[in-house]
Amino acid sequence: MCAFAVAVAVAGLLWWPHHDAASGPTKSAASTDVLGRLAPTGNVHLVAFLATQPDTAATPSRSQAVEITSLLTQYGAKGLTAEIVDESGATASALTNTYYDWQLGNIRLTGDPGRVRASQYQVTNAPTTLLIDDKGTVLARWDSYVLTAQAAQIIAGKLA
Repeated sequence: MCAFAVAVAVAGLLWWPHHDAASGPTKSAASTDVLGRLAPTGNVHLVAFLATQPDTAATPSRSQAVEITSLLTQYGAKGLTAEIVDESGATASALTNTYYDWQLGNIRLTGDPGRVRASQYQVTNAPTTLLIDDKGTVLARWDSYVLTAQAAQIIAGKLA
């Protein structure tokens, strides 16, 4: 029985980094690490630039992740997807730990080496959250902590 459990655990470890974004945690071919179960395929995407590491804990990023999780729970079935972009320069290992520690489930967690994506959207501080349509157009922007109720009003309108 013990040998069977070890074999299953080893098989799981060998499988984990190789499956695609639609079925579970993965690493992209690019330098940005990607975790999560859903790639952006919905109508509207929440993209939250957060500082995910303990040395940046003075920011409200962890609390913002809880708000993002709540919004995805409410609107995921209607076409909302969510992604957290790490602004703290975390390693792939640290991002993996954060993904599981924060219990992100269907929220993608990506790194942003060189702050390429942050520059693309002119993000200068964390937390910053964007609501983006499937064409890449920014529909709403919050340059600080956003409450679920505030974001929900706009999201509901964009998904209607």
